[in-house]
Amino acid sequence: MLALSIIALLTTASVPAQAQEELQAAAPVSQALGQSWNVLSRSSTTVYMVDVNAIKQQDGITTVYVARVPAQGDAADKTHSLTELNLRCSANQSKTGTEIYFGANGIEEERIPNEYSFERITANSLDAYVKSIVCDNDRSTVTYDSIEAFINAGRPNAN
Repeated sequence: MLALSIIALLTTASVPAQAQEELQAAAPVSQALGQSWNVLSRSSTTVYMVDVNAIKQQDGITTVYVARVPAQGDAADKTHSLTELNLRCSANQSKTGTEIYFGANGIEEERIPNEYSFERITANSLDAYVKSIVCDNDRSTVTYDSIEAFINAGRPNAN
């Protein structure tokens, strides 16, 4: 079971131009590196991804955006969401920040701020998988330059 979870974590995804601009405004991405989306998990309905080049660290807190992309759909449908996730890696804690929702055209439709407190990361949870990629550098060699590139590639399964 753990092997399947790890395999599901080892792939990547990408973001449309408008979404990319919004992501860069919310979490500055190194222009030299560009985006590098890793698929961290997938269900029958949703693919979860993280941009490892957009990881930001400040005052002991590591911040990253997690994308939720429909696992199936037409390549023209760029619907997805981004959730800011703040991690205290050594303390094994996380909290959710701002959530950004993008419509079928890839343009931001809604932004919801969240003021949650840090909580302990539960084993085998989505946050635990994000932590393994972000804090422990447990990354896939399969990456996508944007969420849009992942969608255009046919939303491939993790192999």
